[in-house]
Amino acid sequence: MANLATTQFEAEAERYNEWRIDLARAVREYHDWLEGTNQLDVQQSIRFYDLLETLNSGRLLLAFLAEFSRGKSELINALFFSSFKERLLPSDVGRTTMCPTEIFHDTSEEPYLKLLSVETRYRDESISQLKSMPVEWSKVRLDVNDPKQMKQALSALADTKRVYALDARMMGLIPMFDDGKGPKEDEAVEVPAWRYALINYPHPLLTNGLSVLDTPGLNALGLEPELTLSIVPNAHAVLFLLGIDTGVTNSDLEIWDRYVRPGLPAKIAVLNKIDLMCDELKTEREVMSGMQRMMDTVSTRLRLPGQNVFALSAKEALIGRVKGDREQVERSGIERLENYLASEIIPIKRQLLANAVTSEIGVLMTASRKSLVGKHEQLTAQLAEFSDLQGKSRDLVTKLWKRVNQERDAYNAALSEYKVQRAAFNSKKNAVLDAFNPTRLDLLCNKGLRAINDSWTTPGLTRGMRELIRLIGDDFDHAKLAGEDILRLMEGVYSTFRERFGFTAMEFPPLDFEGPRTKLALLIYETEQFCKDPINIVMTEKRFMVRKFWRQLVNESRDIFNQARANTERWLTAVPLPLETQIRDHKAQLGARIASLQKINDRGGRINEEVANVQAQLFDVEHRIQLISGLIRKVREVDPSVDGRAAGEEQPILPAAQGEYLETVNVSTAAGAVGVGKADALEVSAFAKTTRIESAASFSDRTQPVPLVVASDAATTETRRTVATAFDKTVRIDIGSSGQA
Repeated sequence: MANLATTQFEAEAERYNEWRIDLARAVREYHDWLEGTNQLDVQQSIRFYDLLETLNSGRLLLAFLAEFSRGKSELINALFFSSFKERLLPSDVGRTTMCPTEIFHDTSEEPYLKLLSVETRYRDESISQLKSMPVEWSKVRLDVNDPKQMKQALSALADTKRVYALDARMMGLIPMFDDGKGPKEDEAVEVPAWRYALINYPHPLLTNGLSVLDTPGLNALGLEPELTLSIVPNAHAVLFLLGIDTGVTNSDLEIWDRYVRPGLPAKIAVLNKIDLMCDELKTEREVMSGMQRMMDTVSTRLRLPGQNVFALSAKEALIGRVKGDREQVERSGIERLENYLASEIIPIKRQLLANAVTSEIGVLMTASRKSLVGKHEQLTAQLAEFSDLQGKSRDLVTKLWKRVNQERDAYNAALSEYKVQRAAFNSKKNAVLDAFNPTRLDLLCNKGLRAINDSWTTPGLTRGMRELIRLIGDDFDHAKLAGEDILRLMEGVYSTFRERFGFTAMEFPPLDFEGPRTKLALLIYETEQFCKDPINIVMTEKRFMVRKFWRQLVNESRDIFNQARANTERWLTAVPLPLETQIRDHKAQLGARIASLQKINDRGGRINEEVANVQAQLFDVEHRIQLISGLIRKVREVDPSVDGRAAGEEQPILPAAQGEYLETVNVSTAAGAVGVGKADALEVSAFAKTTRIESAASFSDRTQPVPLVVASDAATTETRRTVATAFDKTVRIDIGSSGQA
């Protein structure tokens, strides 16, 4: 699609994709070096492979939300399908997409449309589970060279079918009880033919990592708990469409307050259909003034910054692009939205992937680099020793050899002491991990289920969910206290080795459960919003939707619990890792010094070969330091402005310890977040934590932290980092499964 309107958006998406591929390549090279030098255990190897999978499949998800007939499908047509000179997604009056539709590009497969039958709602499997069951999907091959075939195939998204009212109730598509006002069990009603759809389509934006979720109106969101509890919260930005002729209606405000405002994804309001404001009896100034007045009203009612509100005409944008009319595209206003997505949303995704790298292997990278720097210093000192020995007597060599042997004996004695301390660490570590045993979660879920007391009503659901969250929170509290005990133990060990053997200092954050706690708070909020829904309030016992919602809540709680366990395992690995890396390297270096001195003593003072050997080791270490520093720079290069800096300018390096490079999320939960009746209860705020980083300017004085250098657009960059980090702490990054059905 070669038109100027999407140039900036496509170019930024392409830069992001190139950066992602380059970062994955650097991570793979680092893994290969660690594996080649026998520095990886099985768990660390698994962590690397998981990280590479995240980097290779990490998509930027944009969710389009609105009530019916707000123009979501038309806007998606204008953004992605205008090159076909057709409206590919159904967007006519009375005929639009009837099921949630995910659009992406998986280069490993041919273009296709996959449709999930609505009858799968009879069963317990979630959409994400069904994605891994190909037999459940109807697959239609898409011929991207045949617009008519594409349009005909995609028209299935608007399909409906007639079923008995009893079947519709059993699938949760209409209320189970309606005081006799609804259709009788043997009456036919019209329902969507499909539950979910996947479109694999090779558009440049999609190929470069973008994916889109097109959701139907309010009813569809409420009927599919996974949308509200998982899929939409996992989006990186939510585009909320409104009609400029209607503004923010009550149903619009209900969707916003229920599904958009409480979440953490970036929020964008789009006032569509500005072409309706054109009037031959009004001047252009009057039209623009009215448009601005509507945008200000939307900003006020949605409590959204004005720069996040856009007015456009998706219809005019599509027609302009189909006709190749540059002026019509400019008048449509779509370019302003695309430029915002390019400049603000894509950088957030870059920051998220950088955070994924630092979260998974940040401590390992820092430990590797510190170890190499320490080895470089030891080799430099060893080279100086050899220089001092040139021309000296053998007695001096013997004295030096004895002194190094004494150092080794003292070091071995310290290692014996460390074995005792390591055993104590392992005991405390196992106690922490026991709290995250999968069987433990099953026990907690059963207790939460008992709190429902077999009363499948909305009050019972709230009661059960509160009990489950309380029990999980108690486990988090106990694990955090145990983590503080572990930290005190290891800080004493670090201090001993630093004072006696000159080890590099390391600082570690406490074991933190803010991210999982935030997600649990959001689940409570979603539960209470579900229970406040008028449709759900009238539910009697053992209602279909209450059970379905409970199952989805348990699935989400299980994911949060497993995430907390994974974070805890990473922390427990990270705490002793730098110390044990330095222990291993220091022991190897002492052995090498003794062996070299022994050779010099045996050969009567000939040290040239040993000097050459040490110099070769120095060269190799310097090369490895550059490799690690290069990877750390790639992680930090999450802002395009980095690329424009002078090649010779030194860049700061990654912070030393896990947590120092992550910002902290504070969750302010007002009364409504824990009590029914407060619609605007949950407020998530993020604040930046002081970050310390190393300088890569030289091989000397590498242990001194220096402050992070902030670019001239510091406010914008820091905002992106804060949003990305808050999102990272509360939302799983892995959204790449969309194409795996």
